[in-house]
Amino acid sequence: ESATENSPWIRTTVCILPMIEYLTNLRARFDFQPLFEGGGSRSGTLSDLDAKAISDSGLFRELLSMHTNTGKENVTSNNATPSAEEVVRLQLLRTIFMLSTLSPELLGRYALRVPDFAKEVHSSAFMEKNLVDGILWTSAGSSLMENKSDTQKPKLKLRAKSKLSKKGPIDTTSLAKRSISGFETMCHSSKKALQSLKQIVQNAENHEMSDEEKAEYDECKVSVGDIIRFSNCLSNCPSATKMWLDSLKNDENSTKKATYHIDELKSTLASLPSFSDETQVPQQRHKKDDDDCAESEEDNSTVNEVGQKIQTLKQMQRDYGSIVASIRPSVKVIALALESQKGTGLTLKG
Repeated sequence: ESATENSPWIRTTVCILPMIEYLTNLRARFDFQPLFEGGGSRSGTLSDLDAKAISDSGLFRELLSMHTNTGKENVTSNNATPSAEEVVRLQLLRTIFMLSTLSPELLGRYALRVPDFAKEVHSSAFMEKNLVDGILWTSAGSSLMENKSDTQKPKLKLRAKSKLSKKGPIDTTSLAKRSISGFETMCHSSKKALQSLKQIVQNAENHEMSDEEKAEYDECKVSVGDIIRFSNCLSNCPSATKMWLDSLKNDENSTKKATYHIDELKSTLASLPSFSDETQVPQQRHKKDDDDCAESEEDNSTVNEVGQKIQTLKQMQRDYGSIVASIRPSVKVIALALESQKGTGLTLKG
């Protein structure tokens, strides 16, 4: 593992990505949130001159080369802890996506015309392991490459040999269909996670959480985090919103499906309970005389144990409230994006 962490490409990537984030004011590696206050990328796009400068400098090509040439056929399973190489490689990919959305016609098309790169980010295996990234990349591919007259432009080849497998079945499903399928999965997972979180918190009032419940609780928070990160991208990357909406238009009934699932999420959120702070922590019993000493100590021990459980429950309820509060504006952002297709002119800020 230490040898992997010291790989030259990892050191190079770790140095380059923060500089790109500083210039674009967007933390694409993590959550698509602005690096500084005042919104996402300063203009939402790169000027033609800036995009051409990035392209001509070879920087974008090198980023693509690093990502494509560091791929492995045998990566960790979905349930395994990702290696340092996989984490950095995913962060590199998200930075490539961010640059592609800032200049979709130049950098975006350039990236999606690299065969090995497009094959990976549009694959069902990638969507399964990186749900939000898969939705974003299939949306970009559908918007830029499907039903366009220039889809037959020559493919690009990077100078180094890719480590990705050239074999394997080719997914012929349209990118638009893959995008909406991923979106439906994300909404379903978020809805299920919210319901499971509610049940776990309610059950915690009657018994201490088991290890299995704790693991499920953490998994649910990850599922909810997916839709938050997706909405952050829509809020702070206007071109990403356009490409996602374009992909919905490229597949019949996809807009209706997306709207249905968002409405379902809104209904789920509306039905969730709000926990109050009415639960009182029991007070210790004070000793009256020596005869009550032993009984008092035993009672106080019980009181301390009960009080600790109640404090843990109240903290869990506060965490649950924070999770629900964070997903509400995220669902609103996605709903507004869908509404914007009707020409309402609504802003996508939650």
